[in-house]
Amino acid sequence: MKREYLWLLFIFVTICTLRLTLAFFIPTFTYDSYFHLRQVEQITETGAPSYSDDLSYGGRTLLFLPFFHYFMAFFDIFLPLEVAAKIIPNLLLASLIFIVYFLSKKITSHETAPLLSAFIAGFLPVLFSTNAFVPETLFLPLTFAAIYSFFNIKDKNYLYLYLFLFLMLSLTSSAAFLLIIGFGIYFILSIVEKKKIPREEMEVVVCSLFFFLWIQFLFFKDLLLEEGISFIWQNVPPQIIQEYFPAVSVVQALILVSIIPFLAGVFIVYRSLFQLKNEKSFLLISFAISTTLLAWLRLIEFTLSLAFFSIILAVLFALFYQELQQFIKKTRVSHLQQHLSIALIIMLALTIIPPAVTTAVNQEVPTTEEIAAFRWLDANTPENSKVLALLEEGHLITYYGRRKNVMDNKFALVKDIEGRFTDFNTLFTTRFQTQAIDLMDKYTIDYIIFTPAAQKKYQQSNVKYHSIECFDRLYTAETKIYRVKCSLKEIKQDPDRLL
Repeated sequence: MKREYLWLLFIFVTICTLRLTLAFFIPTFTYDSYFHLRQVEQITETGAPSYSDDLSYGGRTLLFLPFFHYFMAFFDIFLPLEVAAKIIPNLLLASLIFIVYFLSKKITSHETAPLLSAFIAGFLPVLFSTNAFVPETLFLPLTFAAIYSFFNIKDKNYLYLYLFLFLMLSLTSSAAFLLIIGFGIYFILSIVEKKKIPREEMEVVVCSLFFFLWIQFLFFKDLLLEEGISFIWQNVPPQIIQEYFPAVSVVQALILVSIIPFLAGVFIVYRSLFQLKNEKSFLLISFAISTTLLAWLRLIEFTLSLAFFSIILAVLFALFYQELQQFIKKTRVSHLQQHLSIALIIMLALTIIPPAVTTAVNQEVPTTEEIAAFRWLDANTPENSKVLALLEEGHLITYYGRRKNVMDNKFALVKDIEGRFTDFNTLFTTRFQTQAIDLMDKYTIDYIIFTPAAQKKYQQSNVKYHSIECFDRLYTAETKIYRVKCSLKEIKQDPDRLL
């Protein structure tokens, strides 16, 4: 085996060990993960995901692409789901180092540079949400494998591989559209530079476009007819849209991407566009531009765009390292070349690994005590109950509690989402019991669960309208669970119940 392959294998084993250690050290998953866990369980039990959900929002239609859930349901056959949900996504993201390595070899002739790119890709802080069980963990490896196949599109085997990968991408995430936009920008740059576009590339991109649109129409036609062009923004309430599509923070971006790959990427983009005229780097830069453009237009979520962008920077770092080595050879310090390389590796390790570990440790996940409270709902409340909890905890109600929630973060096809979210937020902030109970009547709420996460978010130890006359406390742990006893009709009949 070649020495660089041994190093690549060593990097992969190191990254897998670190990722899995962190994943199992943290006992729970990120909040979004519980929606996907529930869909995988549904596929395992029935063979199909739940597009008609009786629990989310008290009953609604769900629309999503199912390939990730079917993919994980396969592993659910052999492993307990919560074990597979930690192992497989982390292995998928760790596998990016192989894809980045071979992509880097396509754009550089240097032997060491692709290994450094693989190292950077493996420890990117933005990818170190080790307990996130989400489709993006499959989407990113599939996307960059498709890009590598496109680089080799003249080979018929790679052509078939690309088509297969793009099919899987189109069934995994609508963000596959960024590939189409990237190809479009690549063609524009090629025309500007008066480069001939190979016929097979044009045909494959046109085929990809029509295939993507067909798949999206099959799954989301109802959403398109219901919401029109606004379906692109997923019906996210305006009050929280900044959480999904935040303004880009330079400091946050530098931490999650790492400053050295970022600065190296800026340098290579400039060199590639104005001096090197490297055709393959043109394609990668086109994807970086498409990602930035779609994030700016709020068409893809910030974290996904940053993850995609950072992987491209990792690949482009190979060109930077090759340029740096060639420059050093021409200087009087060429004899220090090996020492400078070691210094660069140490700097990369110091600026990437600590933020990666910090990102993993600081993931937003429910505590085991909070999970126990949601499990309590399943065993101690009537099956048809509806429960009020934080927006991000909505999937915990349906997954562990198996009860109806008032809201969760799947907003598509929910009518008057802005008004509903305003009411939802009022239930946590109002001081007036009549207003709160009126809203509880409106949404037929039976129980309130007020976790430490809710207490921290609203900086209060309890809902402000609590009284023993209208709310029975049923759970004695730090998390508070109340049964709603009052309705506005009863209060009007007996005003003494209202304090």
